[in-house]
Amino acid sequence: MATRRRDEILRKVLFTARPVLSNPQRRPVATCLLVAAACLVGCAASPSPALRVEDRFGRPVGDRGLTLVDWEGYLANPAIRLDVVAPEGLPYPATLTLRGDHPRLAFDLPSTAGADGPRKEVRLERAGRASIRVGIFPDRDGRDEDHSLRVELADARGTRSSRTIPLHVIDQDPEGDENGDDARPPRLSIVVDFTQDRTGFFDDEAHRDVARRAAADWSYFLDGEGQAAVAPGEESTLIWNPDGFRSVRTVTNAKMFAGYLLYAYGIDGPDLRSGGEPSPTSGFQSRGGQALPLRRSGGYEVEVKGNYNREGWRTDLADDDWWRATNLRRDRADLYSIAHHEIGHALIFNGHNPRFGDGKRAGTLREDRLRAYLGKDPAVDRTDHLPGTIDPASLRGAFGNEYHGAMPRGRWLITRADLIAARSVGYRLRLTSAFAPLAIETATLPAGRSGEPYAASLRATGGVPAYDWRVVAGTLPPGLSLDTFTGELRGTPEKPRLFELTVRVRDSDESAGEAGLSRAFRLEITGP
Repeated sequence: MATRRRDEILRKVLFTARPVLSNPQRRPVATCLLVAAACLVGCAASPSPALRVEDRFGRPVGDRGLTLVDWEGYLANPAIRLDVVAPEGLPYPATLTLRGDHPRLAFDLPSTAGADGPRKEVRLERAGRASIRVGIFPDRDGRDEDHSLRVELADARGTRSSRTIPLHVIDQDPEGDENGDDARPPRLSIVVDFTQDRTGFFDDEAHRDVARRAAADWSYFLDGEGQAAVAPGEESTLIWNPDGFRSVRTVTNAKMFAGYLLYAYGIDGPDLRSGGEPSPTSGFQSRGGQALPLRRSGGYEVEVKGNYNREGWRTDLADDDWWRATNLRRDRADLYSIAHHEIGHALIFNGHNPRFGDGKRAGTLREDRLRAYLGKDPAVDRTDHLPGTIDPASLRGAFGNEYHGAMPRGRWLITRADLIAARSVGYRLRLTSAFAPLAIETATLPAGRSGEPYAASLRATGGVPAYDWRVVAGTLPPGLSLDTFTGELRGTPEKPRLFELTVRVRDSDESAGEAGLSRAFRLEITGP
């Protein structure tokens, strides 16, 4: 096709230029025609420069694909960097368009999310690198997934080039762990008690299910080992009356419990808002006979009319519908989002928990691990929120900052920052995949023989897959190569010798920095 087009252009230009060339006074015009023909032929014969898509390590992912992670538990997942390299030689400005093929996928803002998947446009003024973040909303099924991402570049002439990038989702939810039956410490027991609801709101089983689910999602991450039991009648809890933040009453526990006793009930007041808090009359959680700086009972109260409006509540949103949960004043709110938030207040983010109270009075939560993760001490405001705090891994707003962040808004989720804050006020966290440190599992490499095929694998765990493997000191035996994606060593070594090398692995967690981990290996190649 390009050859026929080129020949057609040449015939037309030469036909036009022939009589002009015979006239000496008009030869400059003919020369311009021939130069223009050469340019047109070049454009017709040369394909558009290739569109290159890379991961954060600079590796092309057109064939291998990009790996996303669905962390264990119902948690805001990490946003993974993807770089699109706009080539030289195109007429700019150009428009870069990205589309995902699944509703749980999301791009960093500005972008849109929806039932057909996310969409994002970037205007490029010149050739260079555009960095995009891609994430996936969590689900609960424990199954890996495969999706795709289409990247299209349209230059100033309207010429388009595109690539389709495979997306591999590693789901880290342990199958069969719905009830926490594994080798780790048990979850914090959160007993949700509906007996104090006088509005009838929790007569609806769908409303009860949401409250139980939101409480269970928090408890999944909180270590409940050694919880002391509280006998019937020993716990005094202050809760609100149905008039909505106007008057209170005191209730005592009718049954024995361990961990946290959460009263869930409706209110019908003029403020049109829900709430959650630990009780100032509550005792403290204890472990091994030691009192913890954490209250052991409190309330989660739901405004029956809606969230700052009278539109009622939604309980019908599946994980694929996360983007519908705007929770704006004009909309019917997602009950799960509000339950998650208010139960977070009852468990963690409230001044009746002494360490959080200290942070509230100081205006910041001050704790080394939280500071190391966020790069600063997070602010605490008078409403027990963390204003301005963005979770570095997921790029979503942390507790009380849910309407903000670099990713599209939707159903509110626990973030890794929230859990580190929970640890800073006294909770102990269970080891889940979001907190598993990057580690190199491979201790030694097997010996090989020169002239014979060799295969070995470097293995890593923890961190945020995918991994990047590099030899940073020493050399591989001639004839062997390292797959930077998989850590596989393959080839046929050529010379017998003892080789010493240092290998570095990095993960996809940008918030962890660039250092990664290194390990020295000795690889002996013997003679045939």
